[in-house]
Amino acid sequence: MELLLIHQNHPGQFRDLTPALERRGHRLLGLGATPRAGVPRLHYDWRAPALPAGLADPLLEANLRRAARVQERCLQLREQGYRPDAVIGHSGWGELLYLRDIWPEAVLIAYPELYASPLLLGYGFDADLGEPSHALRAQWRRGNLMGLAAVADADACIVPTRFARDTFPPHLRGRFQVLHEGIALPAPATGPISLRLEGGPTLTKGDPVITVASRNLEPLRGFRSVLRALPAVLAARPDARAVIVGGTDSGYGAPSSHPDGHKGELLALLGHQLPLERVHFLPPLPHRELLALFRLSAAHVHLSYPYALSWSMLEAMACGALVVGSDNPPLDEVIQHGHNGLLVPFNEPDRLAEVLLAVLADPPAFAAMAAAGRATVAARYEVNRAAEAFEALILSLRLLP
Repeated sequence: MELLLIHQNHPGQFRDLTPALERRGHRLLGLGATPRAGVPRLHYDWRAPALPAGLADPLLEANLRRAARVQERCLQLREQGYRPDAVIGHSGWGELLYLRDIWPEAVLIAYPELYASPLLLGYGFDADLGEPSHALRAQWRRGNLMGLAAVADADACIVPTRFARDTFPPHLRGRFQVLHEGIALPAPATGPISLRLEGGPTLTKGDPVITVASRNLEPLRGFRSVLRALPAVLAARPDARAVIVGGTDSGYGAPSSHPDGHKGELLALLGHQLPLERVHFLPPLPHRELLALFRLSAAHVHLSYPYALSWSMLEAMACGALVVGSDNPPLDEVIQHGHNGLLVPFNEPDRLAEVLLAVLADPPAFAAMAAAGRATVAARYEVNRAAEAFEALILSLRLLP
């Protein structure tokens, strides 16, 4: 089949799915917003627009303009004779808005990801947050418009978790397929596992190393709870280290007023309680180095608001790391406490510290649990299985009258 994958930051969620579908004999074309070195794809002309003052919602206006740029590029493709059998795209930025009219014969599959609500950004969940303003609630309502338009036009909608499906209004949930896009399962390590930290020590498998990894160090991914738990853990275990990987941008949630972002804000409050020579903050790592870090981790902490399921957590499990996650959706769709990982309450850093100390005290006792975590990812999230499921879905939709 001829498949068109659209994502403003292509490949985005389709990073591993694209080559897996190609291995199954399909021809894939990627379309994204900006050229990226080493990523074979087309791109549409996009620059952040200079918008007039006084707009009710600049983001909505930008998404409408993005939709128009994608429309222009896809019309060019159609004029060149391109006829995809199916179009799969992330609908959050408006990229799918006009595609039904351009290729009405193609199967159109939308990836709306989530339906915005206060809970997703921690309101009513994170003990540090108060109530959202009416202006913020209105912004989320407008932010859902592109996803709703895609749900109305698409032949099917896909989301990676049951939780993501259930963020949408009940009368729309029947339009959705719960289908994770899959990750490439890292090969088992051969030989000694080690990673040298720039300007620091060389870590090896068996060291008491606690790891954390997120695109950005932000409250949504539990950064506050992690930093509050670490003083007790590192005081009780003078041989332990924490390696925290992530950027300092605001990420998905509200930005920090501190010039160094949430990391700077939390260190200003808690840094005096931490032995900072044993807390290693690293920027986002090359993928190979990140996997090496996961392979030597004694305990990988992944806390999150009820939000999108993180690839990094699945990759940590696939590398054999024992994941200590927060006891809430969508993590609890993956981790069965005591079987393939451990779950703790998001808002209880003291409990997180207790669990981490128990793991560091007796790593062999948790080895079977970590192995079960890898088996879970292999059985449910491995990308070749996902590619087969995507193919079956597209074929079934093509057969419908």
